[in-house]
Amino acid sequence: MKNRTETKFTLTLFVSAVLIGTLGLAPAKAFSQSADEMNAGINEFSIRMDNWGNDMGEWGEAFSEAINSGLPIPPLPELFIRSDSDDDNEDEDKYQGRPKFGLYLEDIDFETAYEMHYPHNYGVYISSVTLDGNADQAGIISGDIIMEFDGEKVRFEDHLLQLRDSREIGDTIDLTVFRNEKVIHVPLTFNVYERREADESHFRFEIDGDLSPGFGGGGPELFIMDFDFSGINDFLIVNGFDGLSDGQTVLYGGFGMGTVGSGWFIGGMGAGIEKQEKIKTEDGTRKYKFKTGFGGVTVTRKVAFRSERIVFDFEMLLGGGETSVEVHQSDGDYSWADKIDEFDSYSLRFKKGYLVYRPSVGLLIRLKNWIGVHGSVGYLGTYSTSEKWEDTNFKFTVQGDSPETPSGLSYTLGIWFGF
Repeated sequence: MKNRTETKFTLTLFVSAVLIGTLGLAPAKAFSQSADEMNAGINEFSIRMDNWGNDMGEWGEAFSEAINSGLPIPPLPELFIRSDSDDDNEDEDKYQGRPKFGLYLEDIDFETAYEMHYPHNYGVYISSVTLDGNADQAGIISGDIIMEFDGEKVRFEDHLLQLRDSREIGDTIDLTVFRNEKVIHVPLTFNVYERREADESHFRFEIDGDLSPGFGGGGPELFIMDFDFSGINDFLIVNGFDGLSDGQTVLYGGFGMGTVGSGWFIGGMGAGIEKQEKIKTEDGTRKYKFKTGFGGVTVTRKVAFRSERIVFDFEMLLGGGETSVEVHQSDGDYSWADKIDEFDSYSLRFKKGYLVYRPSVGLLIRLKNWIGVHGSVGYLGTYSTSEKWEDTNFKFTVQGDSPETPSGLSYTLGIWFGF
């Protein structure tokens, strides 16, 4: 059997291979890098994610210890992904030759217009401004509404981008902006995009502020994690069963989310699994049923990379879960005339509930505008006020050493439907 380090590395390569294969299916025009450069970047990303996952595992153990002992909660490990890049590539001149705003844009809706006392049915809302971009240097701020571009009314986001693309580097345009219930005019010059120097030890991605991270979606998902079944197997084996296999366990579930603006999403996810075994005994038939599952609310920050077909996300899940073990035995010979003490049967169900948290980082690759592949790596942690399990039939505490609940480094791989 592989040790845990080998298993984690193998699974990381598996998830990375699926994502790399998916990249090969996407249209080539979606990327401004060559295939070799993209694969090299994904390989580097895979290694850094594996290292970050190990750091998250250590953080999770420290977090649990802090909760139980009342110590300060340790800070999350830092993931070095930046919005700047000084990598050279063959498309550099082409990229620098495009006029850029340096904005995150959203089509304005009725609710936003009402809250801001905006009296018109056109315009584009600015949810965020890229640091040191052309818009930032011109004095545009988050929360502004762009009403006009050089005197032409801006109807929606794509219209504004079309107007932008009709200009050249060096052009100065006049933006009519709605801010704090006042209409102001802001001159903006499309200067050449300049890459800033950055620490070479950091992993860097170039984030395009004009790209949308999406509006929402979801789909089915595999949740893969280490599970220590040793404590549960002690109980199963002494009762005649083969027991469960330690190591990587796959839970089946789904996830979904919707945008709340500025690249933030609220949603939920859940996963679970059931395993069972039936054996023959001298007294009849005996079987066990093992169940574990969790679910909760997710808060996600998404960032588009180079193309809207690639979106990174940073997520926190908060929720609850339960693990249970049931054992049933019956001689299969029942009668309404029998007394209870004449039945040669019994049923036990032990369960343990707990709170669940999972910080993670993920990658969405859109094959089309409506479908894609999503994967993530994170730490699944559990917390319960008591180490003991409970018998559900008579509500008593199960004595002896309690089996561990699921926790540790985890991966997801799912299909994304939506944009």
